[in-house]
Amino acid sequence: MLETRTENFVIPEARVARIRQCIDMLVSIKLLDEQSEMTNYRLEPEVTRQPGDLVVGDAGQRGRDKLLLGTLAEAGARRRLWLDITGEQVVGIFGKRGTGKSYSLGLLLEGLASGAGSTRLAELATPRGALVLDIMDIFWTSTIPLINDGSAEVRKQFAIMDKAGFQSRALSVDLWIPAGFQNPAIDPPGVRQLYIAAHELELDDWASLFEVDVFAEPRGMLIADMLNYVSRDGYTDVRNGNRIAPDQQFTFADLSAFLENCSEIQGVYQDTTVRSIRQRVGTYGAQALFSGTNTPLTDVIGSFRVSILMLARLPDPLKNVVVSTLLRRLMRERRDASFAQKRLDLAGDLTKEESTRLAEIISTSVPRTWVMMDEAHNLAGTGPNGMARDTFVKYAKEGRNYGLSLAVATQQPSALDPRLTSQIETLIVHQLTSPKDAAVARENIRSPLPSATNVDSQPVSVDDLLRRLDQGTTTFSCANAPALNRLCVVSMRPRTTAHGGYEA
Repeated sequence: MLETRTENFVIPEARVARIRQCIDMLVSIKLLDEQSEMTNYRLEPEVTRQPGDLVVGDAGQRGRDKLLLGTLAEAGARRRLWLDITGEQVVGIFGKRGTGKSYSLGLLLEGLASGAGSTRLAELATPRGALVLDIMDIFWTSTIPLINDGSAEVRKQFAIMDKAGFQSRALSVDLWIPAGFQNPAIDPPGVRQLYIAAHELELDDWASLFEVDVFAEPRGMLIADMLNYVSRDGYTDVRNGNRIAPDQQFTFADLSAFLENCSEIQGVYQDTTVRSIRQRVGTYGAQALFSGTNTPLTDVIGSFRVSILMLARLPDPLKNVVVSTLLRRLMRERRDASFAQKRLDLAGDLTKEESTRLAEIISTSVPRTWVMMDEAHNLAGTGPNGMARDTFVKYAKEGRNYGLSLAVATQQPSALDPRLTSQIETLIVHQLTSPKDAAVARENIRSPLPSATNVDSQPVSVDDLLRRLDQGTTTFSCANAPALNRLCVVSMRPRTTAHGGYEA
């Protein structure tokens, strides 16, 4: 029998577990008393018939890896709610500005960065990493633990955490920024630089960078020809008639040389068209972001670590290119690692050498990964620039097969691409007052709706419920939650690191 020893006597593990349950119950009673003056939510039928914590999110109900989200905020027992991430999934977090959606995304971040094993924030056994595409530069503060003797803002956030009975702890969080966009005068220490090679960009990326239509505009057609000649066909040097061999690892210098010397485009495009593209190639080729070799994804994403890529300083075309390029690379590398793992798991005729080779491919590849992004409608919305959006949709549809999960937050769910919204399995909704946004949230609720909903003893509709949620309170629904009889109302746990999503 497992035992816990003190200096003078031994406490059986069963009694230790009971003591912990009593402590949790006392904390719940304390929280219930503190929130007695807050909005009262009463939904029917009973949320579940199972006792204890709610652990939902995995179709197999395995519970091997899980993140603590918060506690039920309804009348009745204050059960804790855990998100079971044993299987890969897509999570959506909706809420108008200031209601806590970025805060909730930060909770997922903290759980994934809490390390292997069991902590107050998470229980993690499977090696996973996470990449936060921080287009507002608000998540770097996750490197700052909440302490009682910090700044005024940190002390304020510490008080919220401390009142709820949580403690801060060191997390495994790394900070990255695209090369050339760092600012040593204001950046926190330890920010690393990300590089992208020119040959990683696809035709749509070039179209976004140059802001042209590759099918209808002469400049776009020239870009398509340039990429084909340089990487696939090769071309003739107009100066000496020498044949220039294609190179799939081409650089911006190779593109500039093509535009200067390719005989195949002589007379096909006007000089002004060639000069325009050459100038843009020179401009982007001079940027530090494209000046080095690709930063390996295994440097960026590590097991039980979260990397935050700060993107706010990039112009929108570059944001699109960086995000779509990284997502494609991640899917490609995880696809190969997943295939190798399945061969290792299922093929019974592998030689020792084949097994060793497959195992090495798996161990040296990027781990299973969560990609997370706030204000997702900016890059995955219904606007005209669909390059990053289409990559997100493909990632959401196919990524789970390769060990890839996605969490997107938005204050404007009606502007999110419906193809992406349709992939959401777990939906966390903070207060929404726009009828258009509330309608999108209601249509994508994944659990059965309650048969009766009361707020402060008044019967209300689900739309009214969404309008009357307190700050930090959400509705939670999940497609993979057989234990849940219906949508439920949840009070999200406090953060244990600094939240950067406030006005300053």
